[in-house]
Amino acid sequence: MKIRECRTESGFTLFEIIIAIAVVGLIMGIAVSGMDRYLETEMKAASNKLASTVRYVYNKAATEGLYVRMVFDLSEHTYWVEATTDPVKVEKQDAGSSARARGGKDKKKDQKEDEDASKTEGDETRTKGMFDEDANKIKPKEVVFGAIDSFLLKPTKLPDGIFFKDIYVEHLIFPADGGKVSIFFFPNGYVEEAVINLRDEGDEINYSLKTNPVSGRVNIENFYRKLEER
Repeated sequence: MKIRECRTESGFTLFEIIIAIAVVGLIMGIAVSGMDRYLETEMKAASNKLASTVRYVYNKAATEGLYVRMVFDLSEHTYWVEATTDPVKVEKQDAGSSARARGGKDKKKDQKEDEDASKTEGDETRTKGMFDEDANKIKPKEVVFGAIDSFLLKPTKLPDGIFFKDIYVEHLIFPADGGKVSIFFFPNGYVEEAVINLRDEGDEINYSLKTNPVSGRVNIENFYRKLEER
């Protein structure tokens, strides 16, 4: 006597349905795992490229006597480099007003507040250069940063699926998580201490880049960091 297999109305046996579900689950698991590995690879590549740019800019500022800033647009997830030969210094600001840089000899910040310094506009960085004498008073002169004509320093957008989480930088009291923020480089061989945090879309994969103010080197770690974390 032949024993017929019990079939569902669709014509598949229960065993076949279980096998199909298991295969689909396996395929989905492989796909997710492969995507994680892909994002991890892309995150490493983006981190290494950003770190190389920081190091290159550090050397360029020191060897060519430039005041340089790396500008990060956290909303558009892009960054670029601008420079000037006009002496500038950076004053400490909160994250909302970003940085204000003005003329002087101090490489980082002026201890005395300048009541005549211009106000910042949004998250844009305002800079001040050496002082021009007017017929009536001495007033600060605006420093103009310009793009550097270099293929290696062209504007760069992070790869798809990778985003800026936030940026801690020496001149900011609080980290910036939106708008634009700058990291300043000086011709005397100094770069602001900063931490650049990257994330994937689900904020499950994090990479951080931390600058060394004196050497210009960048330490990369595969976890989230704050500026005060050594």
